Amino acid sequence: MRRELSTFLLWMSFAILFAGGAVANENCRIARVVWTGEHSAFDETQMNAVVGEPCESWSGVAGRLQRYYEDQGFIAAQVVGNVVADSVVPNSSDENAAPSMATLSVELRRGAGYVWAPVENQDSSGAKPEVFRRLSGLLEGAPVSLTDLERSERKLARIGYFEKTAPVRLYRDPARNRIIPLFSMRKATVSEAEGLLTYSSDENVWEGQIDVNLYNIAGTARDLQLEGFTGEDSRHLVGSYKEPWILGSAWNVVLRGSFDEETLEEDVLDSTETPTGETREFVEQNIVGEVGVTRDIGFDLSVGVFFGVSEDDKHSSFEVSYVSLDRFALPRSGWRVDGAFAYKMDRPDSLDNFLNATARLQTYIPLHGNFISRFTGSAGGIFPTDASLKRTDLFALGGLDSFKGMGYRFVRTRAYGFSEAALLWQDGYDLSIELFYQPGLYRRLFPGHGWAREQDYGIGFTQYRKNWSVNLYYALRNGCDYLEGILGFGVKTLF
Repeated sequence: MRRELSTFLLWMSFAILFAGGAVANENCRIARVVWTGEHSAFDETQMNAVVGEPCESWSGVAGRLQRYYEDQGFIAAQVVGNVVADSVVPNSSDENAAPSMATLSVELRRGAGYVWAPVENQDSSGAKPEVFRRLSGLLEGAPVSLTDLERSERKLARIGYFEKTAPVRLYRDPARNRIIPLFSMRKATVSEAEGLLTYSSDENVWEGQIDVNLYNIAGTARDLQLEGFTGEDSRHLVGSYKEPWILGSAWNVVLRGSFDEETLEEDVLDSTETPTGETREFVEQNIVGEVGVTRDIGFDLSVGVFFGVSEDDKHSSFEVSYVSLDRFALPRSGWRVDGAFAYKMDRPDSLDNFLNATARLQTYIPLHGNFISRFTGSAGGIFPTDASLKRTDLFALGGLDSFKGMGYRFVRTRAYGFSEAALLWQDGYDLSIELFYQPGLYRRLFPGHGWAREQDYGIGFTQYRKNWSVNLYYALRNGCDYLEGILGFGVKTLF
């Protein structure tokens, strides 16, 4: 009933023909473009860009025009051209010699239009067929687009639910003008549990962190993530749950919550509110609950709107994320851009309403062989800058996600910015070694005030063995002794 698209599109091997005609002069220029057959004003506009250009330049423009029609469902489209000289000037070493002029004759052979049939997967994806089709992003009945097909394949490899076992193949439905995309995506062991233990020799402090992430629960694209941290003076717990495609729509419902507890010191005041020189400890807690909706736009972009409440305020936030990384684990190329804006309001005390804004950019660039570079930039600020805030309102910096030379959530600040340059050596999915350097700055709180510069650097190592991995990193802050850094040791298992 089906046959491979390669058989159906055999004649596409002659997609772009270039005949030199009588043109032999390397100084040849296209004087005019003449169309034959049916075409549109759009086609003329695209090809007119080659007028006055070298005679061989037309094939690149023709290729882009052909790709345009391939993305509109006309996957057998051809742009055929022929260049015929109008006048020939002999080859000359004289740079001022007049160019030979030629006429470009072009024909568009568009062929029949095709739409997508339901997506299929020939491997054991571990996901329900309808879930797999939704995750692919290819809509049944939409015009066939080879560009969208490439994006879909990258997305399915990037979200981490699947492992690609073979390139995607296309088949034609012989009864209708439909193309069936057949993927080869096997279920990936992606859910993970990780424990991380860090030691700061500078302050002689041990800290521990546990992360549990359940992805694609029961093949339904539901995700559950939990993170817990405990240190000498603070404890932290955060979790989120995603229910995909609520009521059959393209929107996901996300529930999030967090708990923060910190042990702080304050001055003891006498009856006249004058410091006595003594201090006492007190515990500050903050519990936040949020509910929101998110959705994917295209293959790489997602947006979300959240509403939250705590004992101190009510708040709303808007979040956007663009991800074009090539794969989920140990990416080698691509981009990730995240932005969030949160407005906190309806505060029961005298604290001001304020806007919290953050942005983060990360890109991976292959260099040579197993060598890869990673560049990161991040910034955040609270506006207005003179708002009266509690400690839990402030940004918490430190750890692997920000300043690596600091302990996890080591510092609180109103504003910060940092960048990172890293050189990585990756041996497939088995071994990763990285050297990183991270300059940045953050706004000190009272009594320091002003901006504090921060420079962190170090080395990281990750070794994978089947479903287990061990990671080790050592990070130093600029100006510290080489033996007074942050040592981190983690163990992760996939299930």
